[in-house]
Amino acid sequence: MADVTATPRTLLIGWDAADWKVITPLIDAGKMPNLKRFLDAGVMGNLSTLYPVLSPMLWTSIATGKRAYKHGIYGFSEPDPDTGGVRPISNLSRKTKAIWNMLNQEGKRCNVISWWPTEPVEPINGVMVSNHYHSAPEGEVAQWPVKPGTITPERLIEPLANLRIAPWQIKGGQLQQFVPLAAEIDQTQDRRLYVVAKILAECATVHAAATGVMQNEPWDFMAVYYDSIDHFGHGFMRYHHRDRRGFPSAILSCIAVSSKRPMCFTT
Repeated sequence: MADVTATPRTLLIGWDAADWKVITPLIDAGKMPNLKRFLDAGVMGNLSTLYPVLSPMLWTSIATGKRAYKHGIYGFSEPDPDTGGVRPISNLSRKTKAIWNMLNQEGKRCNVISWWPTEPVEPINGVMVSNHYHSAPEGEVAQWPVKPGTITPERLIEPLANLRIAPWQIKGGQLQQFVPLAAEIDQTQDRRLYVVAKILAECATVHAAATGVMQNEPWDFMAVYYDSIDHFGHGFMRYHHRDRRGFPSAILSCIAVSSKRPMCFTT
């Protein structure tokens, strides 16, 4: 267990697609008590964005304080020097320091969990878990090896691998909290339940890694990125205030109000 001191620490939570237009009515209805506690003790406001609205570019701007033409992350893909084609965006295109690099230079320890994009991970004074760490293979498999370049330091590979949750481990009762009519869905014809299970598993995996690292590793600054609301929005927002067919708007709030005990590991 990491020592807890009186030294001030900073926790940066990236909550992709969290929109006050959805959040505020849920808070007013008493469905997001945890977030309400934060707001009651702090401040809130709307953020301006940069254009084009491309997540890897925007989250890198948040991490670096720079625009895309300076930090080098322009979108979802990048040139592949080995093939001459393109590949998914990676940490290799970033040309400037991120806040964790700057703080490292000042002797501060930083933990970075699932920030987009941090694949492959870079050696830092602290812990880095990439945005590919939580991606499970398609279908149930006996072995789920950790992809190289997703966790540093290496001593944490095994304990963090054990915290991952796969879509097939999400049980029916858990799915019914989000999709009350789940039992009526023919999954041979409709894969939306699997999509829900995948999003929930990835969110739970990121949260398990974040809470585990937070509790067991020393840190001065920690950044955690959650993309589940964004994925739910892309997949299911068209059911909001329409024929929801078992996909209520509460699907967005359930993630925030979950108050599971932190998942820990030992090293």
